[in-house]
Amino acid sequence: MHENIDKQGLIEEIERLIESDPNAPISSFSVISFLEVSDLLAIKESLLKSKENRSAENEKWFDALCQK
Repeated sequence: MHENIDKQGLIEEIERLIESDPNAPISSFSVISFLEVSDLLAIKESLLKSKENRSAENEKWFDALCQK
């Protein structure tokens, strides 16, 4: 099912997302390579949602700041 996915590329993308997420579900890059592709995809999805939420919160904060 996930055999066409570049696992190393996925790991690198997750590592970049983790670096920018203070609430990342994984704090150690050393364990990532042992995970299955399906687990990596779930982690990536979670990190992307977290990034979207942080962006929305920042936008609300900035709007409130500009209204003052």
